[in-house]
Amino acid sequence: MMPFSRRGSYYAVSALPDGVYLRTVRGDARNRELLHLGTGVAEVNPGRLTLTNGAEVVLAGSGRALIRTAGPQTLGIQVRDQYDVVLEESPVAWRFVDAGANRNYRIRVVHGAARLDATWDGERTTGARLLVTGPALLVVDEYGSAAPAGPVEDLDAVAADADADFAAWQARHGGPHRLAAFVTWAAMVPAGGMLRRESMLMSKNRMTNIWSWDHCFNAMALWRDPAAAADQIRTLFDHQDEHGCLPDYVNDAGVERNFVKPPVHGWAIAWLMDRNGLPDDAIEALYEPLGRWTDWWFEHRGAVPSYYHGNDSGWDNSTVFAEGVPVQSPDLLALLSLQMTALARIARRLDRPDDARRWSARAATARRTMSDHFWAGGRFVARHTVSQRVIESDSLLTLMPLVLGDLLPKTQFDATVQRLLDGGYLTEHGPATEPPDSPSYVADGYWRGPIWAPTTMLLVDGLRRGGRPDLADDITRRFLATCAAAGMAENFDARTGAALRDPSMTWTASVFLVLARP
Repeated sequence: MMPFSRRGSYYAVSALPDGVYLRTVRGDARNRELLHLGTGVAEVNPGRLTLTNGAEVVLAGSGRALIRTAGPQTLGIQVRDQYDVVLEESPVAWRFVDAGANRNYRIRVVHGAARLDATWDGERTTGARLLVTGPALLVVDEYGSAAPAGPVEDLDAVAADADADFAAWQARHGGPHRLAAFVTWAAMVPAGGMLRRESMLMSKNRMTNIWSWDHCFNAMALWRDPAAAADQIRTLFDHQDEHGCLPDYVNDAGVERNFVKPPVHGWAIAWLMDRNGLPDDAIEALYEPLGRWTDWWFEHRGAVPSYYHGNDSGWDNSTVFAEGVPVQSPDLLALLSLQMTALARIARRLDRPDDARRWSARAATARRTMSDHFWAGGRFVARHTVSQRVIESDSLLTLMPLVLGDLLPKTQFDATVQRLLDGGYLTEHGPATEPPDSPSYVADGYWRGPIWAPTTMLLVDGLRRGGRPDLADDITRRFLATCAAAGMAENFDARTGAALRDPSMTWTASVFLVLARP
């Protein structure tokens, strides 16, 4: 199910196979389910969720949930870790020391009556339920060392405030597309912890991080609010290391540096600049970090840079990586060329002509290297870095030099477009990441078949800039129809269009909004 949440909250309510749960989406939580609320959802609005048992859930601030019950109800407190404890603070307040979530939770009865039914095995709480005896209002606060004090907000007023905030968000970013607007709005979390600015999570289901390429697509969806778009771009650059490398992902609790993600940042920044979607000060602030990120690839991954893992490419298990790593793939030099072209553009804007000439020259060199090194047998191929042997793969990844548009030599552009058309990639629902007639195709195979939003966006943009707006429009139509029918899922079955994996992904919603509102 699409999680119920709101902008600014680290809570989400999700319908799982065994019921509906109040969950935390904090980055360091091992166990996310906090309270079992009921068995079904009756109605969802931006500011309020109503369960089939009549209970209403409204979220306030970053870590407060208001629960209004219609009658007797049992809330199952999810004690799962060996150090979990539920204790009574007073006849109307209980503390849940949730070691599995790395947080404390205080449950209070504001109106009505309830009692705790818990089992202690001599060392820990092994079972806990809060028995609500009639209509009641409860507040569940997440905190660290000091429980929140002060009055509890009016539930209906909080719900109305959330409805109004979403309406303003939809008017600016979503237009008529309510579902996509809600997915992006509800995934926003506030600055705090490792996050230095308001940021959009990938999802509030299980993908509760900000990865170092999804944030670019999310920024693009917010171009009508340049300050918000800048925050989405800069939230990963806030954690650039001393060598210029961006992390794999960041969340409120930590940073992951084992992998990287592809350098789509220059392409996205240029796209935003085309639409006046970034403030002048943000463009200037990004110039040096973007240059350092570009240099890192050549200084630490080779003159013809390599992916050391499928995760580095963003195409985790693409058939390009089926025989091992490291791998040289043509998409990487294409993206780096676009990034250096964007750097040259920014340098001119900042009146740095020498820098602009240098970046332009390096961009042209990267394109020539790509065209010479990866073109074999009338198509682009990937190579094993050490042996330089051509990798046998039909992954759509090897067609991604199309993102260069008119910067790609015309003969290579036209031949790659023909391969896209003749190679079985374009299904009724969009571009498959592995052709359905390939022996390596897997219907729910992640990057071995399903349709993904980011690759669709990169292809559409490159085709349009390369002089094929007809094909770009056709792919756009197919992808939008798939999302309209199946929702904003992580990816889609290339043959049926069915939603796969996480049903509520922000980069899918963001790409939908970009393509649906040109």
